[in-house]
Amino acid sequence: MRWIVLEGPDCVGKSTIIRELSKILQEQGYKVYITSEPSDSPIGKIIRGWLLREKVDPPHIYALLFTSDRYYHYHNIVKKMLENGYIVLQERYKLSTLVYQSQMGVDEKWIEELNKYVPDPDIMIVLDADIQVLKTRLESRTRRELFESDISMLCKIRQKYLEVARRMRLPIVNAARDLSDVVRDVYEIVSKLL
Repeated sequence: MRWIVLEGPDCVGKSTIIRELSKILQEQGYKVYITSEPSDSPIGKIIRGWLLREKVDPPHIYALLFTSDRYYHYHNIVKKMLENGYIVLQERYKLSTLVYQSQMGVDEKWIEELNKYVPDPDIMIVLDADIQVLKTRLESRTRRELFESDISMLCKIRQKYLEVARRMRLPIVNAARDLSDVVRDVYEIVSKLL
């Protein structure tokens, strides 16, 4: 299996890095499947709609929805792509729920318990950027989702990602640099799995 997940706060560049990494891997002859959470499943569509609304209480609902979408997405899409020889590049996974929902007040142990029914990817890479960089990128967006509307929350999210990544000994890549440098560093990490 080659299942790579990119994590990190909003506006850090996950989608862009995944697209660029996919090009490199395809040029080398690999079959690549790109996906993200929330997925395009019926549950994922509900989540996408909710992310454009005001916060829903209790926040546990988000953890349950994201985990349900994850379970469906893994068993119906990701697992099948891996079995068919694809490298799966995914934006967001378990770590996002742990970080975002714990910052909404949901107990981390409960989130971990919910997510024990889906496997870990081969590697999770956390992209990071200084809060000023994230803020500038966020201000250029015309449409914002729930977690993108509050800069103080974005600061907490970034710090939580760094805390969890260090605790789990995950690679952290500085995504505030030139795109080519970030892609190169991510590719160097990924290439060790190939």
